Amino acid sequence: MKGKIISSVITTAIIILFFLTSCDKYHRDKYTGTWEFVTVRADYNEWDGSDIMKRDTIYYTSKITLDEYERGLILQYTEWDKIVISIDKDGYIYHKAFMYGRDATGQFESKNKMYLNLYLGHYGSFEGESNYRNDHISGTKKGRR
Repeated sequence: MKGKIISSVITTAIIILFFLTSCDKYHRDKYTGTWEFVTVRADYNEWDGSDIMKRDTIYYTSKITLDEYERGLILQYTEWDKIVISIDKDGYIYHKAFMYGRDATGQFESKNKMYLNLYLGHYGSFEGESNYRNDHISGTKKGRR
């Protein structure tokens, strides 16, 4: 009787372990690594975007890493610009900033391809003028596909 109980417990444990390891788990680290980013940046001085002050395309290679709490990802998409983003189980990217910070939406379309739309309001404002920036970022992971 004691042998049957131990055998049942072991069998149950093996089945549970098999089930847990065969599940498609969500891992943020599948997006980490070296990425090539293309950022189309547009700076505006009007809320409706009717007055573009400057438009530029920036090419940059860097790494996407886990944040210190392993809840989000750190994405450095230019030499000077980086953001901590959150992603859901389907790869949708979001970041909601408070006050005049950055709002971001986008998606990892696969573990090797992503896009991000970043909006920054009221940066470097001058008297009587508000400046806004939109960064449209496309990323492709380098290395193993």
